[in-house]
Amino acid sequence: MTAHRLFTTKTGQFILFKYMIYALLTFNIYLFAINGTFTETIETAAWVVILALFEWETYHLNEEHWSFIEKGIISILSFFGYSVVLFSCYSYFIEAEWLDFINSLTWIFVILVLQYDIYFPGHYAKSEWTVRNILKFTLYGALFMFAVIWGIQGEALDFYDAFLWILSFFVIEMNVFNFEHRFVAEDTAPSHE
Repeated sequence: MTAHRLFTTKTGQFILFKYMIYALLTFNIYLFAINGTFTETIETAAWVVILALFEWETYHLNEEHWSFIEKGIISILSFFGYSVVLFSCYSYFIEAEWLDFINSLTWIFVILVLQYDIYFPGHYAKSEWTVRNILKFTLYGALFMFAVIWGIQGEALDFYDAFLWILSFFVIEMNVFNFEHRFVAEDTAPSHE
């Protein structure tokens, strides 16, 4: 894509928006390192790794060409990211940081639903699709509510960070949505045999 098209087309503008959000989230690692706790800092770093993996996996949904090396790198980074996220969730529980704990647990459920999207892309019965979307709506609604609570409490960095994460997973959901529409279009296209 040329630089001109990057700024003038909807697709190009979406790509710029997406990578701007990702860059801001990566910068948040630094912000939490100087303004937050150790748990918040490592959790943010782990989530950035998980986000990069989700971007890769959802952008390449249903592609069979992944090499052994790609699969290995994804497995190692996934193990690291999820281990740190689970440790952080546990730490919030032990430290009685209840809003952080519930927020972290909610994000874990979001990634479980998205993993389902990745491993079974586009293969949903109507009821399954409905349940999946109700779950997503409920989880993202809860995350939005947590962001608002941080805003009301005057926790500017937590509010800003939560808002960016919701936007970033909106981008990931758009990858899934675009794939699902491509999948449905291919499934319903007339055969030319």
